[in-house]
Amino acid sequence: MKRRTWIILAAVLVVGAVALFLTRSAEDRVTADVVSRTERFVIPADWKLEDSVVRREMFLCMSTNPCPSIAKRWDAGKSLTVDDLKAVSSAAGVPMNIEGTCTRRPTVGGTTTVCSSSGTDGEYYYKFNVSSPDKSDQTNFVVLLVEPHR
Repeated sequence: MKRRTWIILAAVLVVGAVALFLTRSAEDRVTADVVSRTERFVIPADWKLEDSVVRREMFLCMSTNPCPSIAKRWDAGKSLTVDDLKAVSSAAGVPMNIEGTCTRRPTVGGTTTVCSSSGTDGEYYYKFNVSSPDKSDQTNFVVLLVEPHR
């Protein structure tokens, strides 16, 4: 009787390990797919990447942040134009709608969004947000957010 119990326990552990491996492999494929979609955007070489957060696909996504999702932040090193924003998103093959003029209003204080671009490929939602940190308007920060389309 004890031998049968050990065999059943071993079989359950093996099946559990295989299921865990298959689940993780599937999650990794989804995460790799969203990362590759993000890399389709042509980011100028002179933009300095300041932060990159990849939230991988998870079987149980127990957070307000969607799984998978990506957030990247660059210092553009200059003041951007609408044409600059169009150039970044045009090669990705995702129709993007641009809002704003990319020009800071003189009456606004502090960090403010000057323009944004958003669109979807049906599976994921993409958004570029361009902000101006101060009134000098010498540089813009660009944030790219990618998350599942709902």
